[in-house]
Amino acid sequence: MSLPPDIIDAILRLESQTLVRQVEWFPEIGSTNDYALSLADQSDIELPRLIWADRQTAGRGRSGHAWWSAAGALTFSLLVDPQRWGLRPEQWPKVSLITGIAIAEALSRHVPGQSVRVKWPNDVYLNDRKVCGILTEPTPQRNPAWLVIGVGINVNNSFTTAPPELRQTATALCDEGARDCQGVDVLLSVLSQWEQQIQQLAATPDSLQTTWQNWCWLREHRVRITTAADVTEGHCQGIDDAGALLIETARGLTRHYAGTVRRLD
Repeated sequence: MSLPPDIIDAILRLESQTLVRQVEWFPEIGSTNDYALSLADQSDIELPRLIWADRQTAGRGRSGHAWWSAAGALTFSLLVDPQRWGLRPEQWPKVSLITGIAIAEALSRHVPGQSVRVKWPNDVYLNDRKVCGILTEPTPQRNPAWLVIGVGINVNNSFTTAPPELRQTATALCDEGARDCQGVDVLLSVLSQWEQQIQQLAATPDSLQTTWQNWCWLREHRVRITTAADVTEGHCQGIDDAGALLIETARGLTRHYAGTVRRLD
């Protein structure tokens, strides 16, 4: 496949200015996560590897939800070996959390003065509406496993053209004042911040709890978390040092490692 000149230039920038060792770009793909997972049985692959697509036709979110994607969205997956940073498998759930922080850090520079926050465990919100989703998956065919970090960021895909049910709950950078924002520039910012965050997690894993408090969209708000087993309501107190969501309820402080969360106030 012959690549457009601007994509060739973008790939050169990504491979020379970030931790990524190899970039694959697609004008259209089913799911960048599915493609990244399919690469994990290759023994000679260079990591980290970036799979970047202009459009996904079968993008996936958490719990099997579809990810709405239109022209102008930034969709990619990063295939990494967590052992490179000395991260043990029990620490891997924190990678979703630091990815959210990295993206929030990056986006806040593209929309200065706007409210950018992270919703546990894997969404980024801009002015109280979802601007980014994250899906982290281990590679099942490898032992020890690698991780695939899938990201969808609404950059130039204005939500004036989104399905009606999404217009009140989601937004894009271009809808919040980020004019002439190029996807590759956002991607460079995100990867730079992600490298800093993964290095910090490896060096001082206990620092995540404090860093998270500064970005948490749910903290000190009344929330409802729904799991297959039950529904819990209370006031969010942030996360603990294991990355679990803390909710103060009438029964006391509860810890949650999974679930769907809704802010109630």
